[in-house]
Amino acid sequence: MKALKLTLIAAVLILLSCTPKTVKRSVVTTTPTPSPTNVETDTKFPDSWLGKWKGELKISKGSGVVQTLPMKLSIQLTDKAGQYSWLTTFGDKAETAKPYILKTLDEENGLYVMDEENSIKLESYLFENKLVSWYVVQGSLILASFEKRAATIVFEILVGKEEAVSVTGGEAVDGEMIPEVKTMPFTAMQRAFLSRE
Repeated sequence: MKALKLTLIAAVLILLSCTPKTVKRSVVTTTPTPSPTNVETDTKFPDSWLGKWKGELKISKGSGVVQTLPMKLSIQLTDKAGQYSWLTTFGDKAETAKPYILKTLDEENGLYVMDEENSIKLESYLFENKLVSWYVVQGSLILASFEKRAATIVFEILVGKEEAVSVTGGEAVDGEMIPEVKTMPFTAMQRAFLSRE
C-alpha cells in the first residue's frame, strides 16, 4: 500500500510539472536599452533577453570538464510579429553557428518553437524564466535549456542515449503491482553562463 501511495504522489508531481504555467507577456516593437536596474530585475520573455551575450561553454563528462569553448548568443527582433532571430555561435577559430527563428505559438501558455528553417522545428516550453526543449537526434536524447538569472543567461544541454540504462519495477510487491520505470542515461553536460557584450 505504501509503494502505491508513493507511486501515485510521484505521478501527480510529474503531471503537474508537465503543465505550462500561464505567463502574461507583451511583444515590443523596439529593442529595449538595458539599464543597470531593468537588466537585474526584468525577466520578461523574450523582451528582456534581446541583445548580444557571450561567455564560455564548458563540456563535462563524468565529474570533470573536458573542453571549454567561447560561446555567443544573439537574440534580435525580426520584421515579423512574435518572431525573433536566435543565433548561437560556438568556438573562436572554426566557429559553428546555429541560427534559429524563435516563433511564438501560444504566448499565454509559454509555447514556442525553435525553427531551424531546414525542416527541423523544436517545440520549446517557457516555465517562468526558463525555456526548455527535449528531443532525440540519431539515438541521442537531448535536454536543452536557456534560463535568465538576473543579468545572466544560463545555457545548458544534457546529452544521453534514447535507450534505457535500466528498467526496474513492473512486478508485484506485497500484493501490489509496481509500475515499470525506465531510467535514461546521460553521458555529457554542456553549460555556459552568458553576460551581455
